[in-house]
Amino acid sequence: MSVPAQTAGDLPADVKVPGMREQPRFSAAIDLVALPTAAKVARLFVADTLRRWGAMFIEPDMEAVAAELVALSVKATGPAEGTSWQDIRTIGTIRVCLVGWRRHIVVEVSDEHDQELVLPEEAELPHDSGLGLVDARADRWGSCLTYSGRVMWAELAVYERTGAGLPRRNPKPTPHPRAPLPTQDPDLLQRVLNGLKNK
Repeated sequence: MSVPAQTAGDLPADVKVPGMREQPRFSAAIDLVALPTAAKVARLFVADTLRRWGAMFIEPDMEAVAAELVALSVKATGPAEGTSWQDIRTIGTIRVCLVGWRRHIVVEVSDEHDQELVLPEEAELPHDSGLGLVDARADRWGSCLTYSGRVMWAELAVYERTGAGLPRRNPKPTPHPRAPLPTQDPDLLQRVLNGLKNK
């Protein structure tokens, strides 16, 4: 991007402004109808996309998070539970988008709802379904309103985690090996120990 001449001051008009944000490496999207079957289709879409991206170690969590966000979307914008197929007059749309960054992958679920997601304060939500599952498995999540509806999103790190939830990264040898530690001087250590005892 070039800086316009009238705002660049003493800079030449063709000076480049460094990018302020990392650009996504991958993206994929699918449009669904706001029906109960949408969550299963979202799972299949996420699984297939992550396999193609080589990010299968986050597939179970990302599938679960995406399915729950889609289920929340269907609940808010789809037909009421128990509605007969013959009684459905309008069908809302849902867009599921995966965006791959260098260190994380984001799932976005867009719908026509007009209220943001809110995690009730001090609420004991189950960690195996709904917003509680999203909160438990995603590193970060949230929602925002746009001119066409709501966008819900969740972010998961692309590296594996240990059983305790800590990041597991492949060790890389340093190009500058550490210098060997100096040999221990028993006389020096004894003098330090004696000095500590005499205090």
